[in-house]
Amino acid sequence: MRQVLVLAVVVLAGCSGVFGSGAAGDTPEVTPAPVPTPSSGNVWLPQTADGTPAVGRIIAGHQEALSSRDFHRRVVDGDLSTTDVWVDRAANRVRVRRVTTQTNDVVLADGRRYVRSADGPVSSERLDDDSVPYVDSTTGFFVLQQHVAGLVYNRTETVERNGTELAVLRANTTESTISRSGSRTVVAADSTLYVDREGVIRAMDHRERYADGTVRTLRYRVWTGEDSVAMPDWFTER
Repeated sequence: MRQVLVLAVVVLAGCSGVFGSGAAGDTPEVTPAPVPTPSSGNVWLPQTADGTPAVGRIIAGHQEALSSRDFHRRVVDGDLSTTDVWVDRAANRVRVRRVTTQTNDVVLADGRRYVRSADGPVSSERLDDDSVPYVDSTTGFFVLQQHVAGLVYNRTETVERNGTELAVLRANTTESTISRSGSRTVVAADSTLYVDREGVIRAMDHRERYADGTVRTLRYRVWTGEDSVAMPDWFTER
């Protein structure tokens, strides 16, 4: 499941049925930038009393929308780590792969935890609880919640990808004093969310600069559908 000094703004990657499958080679391909549409389209979003998007409710709706679906989600934290989570509801399986300086791969299935650390041998143990290693939640709820905290998002446009509309929400500030974990203070941030009509946050492109000048970037992606869940060969061949 180094410090980052530059940001590459990365467009939405593919998603099953809408953005293409995320399963092939475990690495979805980047697709062309979405095309803006002038209207707000059919993507409804909850709003606050002042008319801005209610991002907290949107994130809660995102978690609810994924609670009964198969999906693959990915978080790329600069060049520090990449964490992938696959959820297969029918098979009652969860896979988490975390890549840092090494790769750790875990599958939860049949009441057991199967672990392959750094491409080594596979170990197995009985599950004592429902916790998932390397992540706070399978849907990425806490990752999203943590990074949007303190920011005010505005709906800027609606974009279309393969016939599906996505609401675009953006927050941008250069006068922040937002506290983050590790006693860090955010002094500038640029963040964009892409939300579909079912309430799934398909992507977040996020950049924040701290008081010490360090810049952190984060990319979050979600793919859904039966082709989005990939179990590793070492698990299927166990």
